[in-house]
Amino acid sequence: MVNVNLFKGKMVSSGYNQESLARKMKISANTLSAKINGKSQFDLDEVLLLCELLSIDSNDEKCQIFLN
Repeated sequence: MVNVNLFKGKMVSSGYNQESLARKMKISANTLSAKINGKSQFDLDEVLLLCELLSIDSNDEKCQIFLN
């Protein structure tokens, strides 16, 4: 499950909103919202892309956000 607060903070600090981030990921904003809110899960490729897009480099930060 995603740590929603950390994820959204990282998203905003990286200059994205949910719609723009979803476009970069080539998924709908509704799909991204469902994944952020735990209604479905990110797959590994999506997590890797998010880490790249949001400049999440440290393993600790990855764990805090994606392995809440």
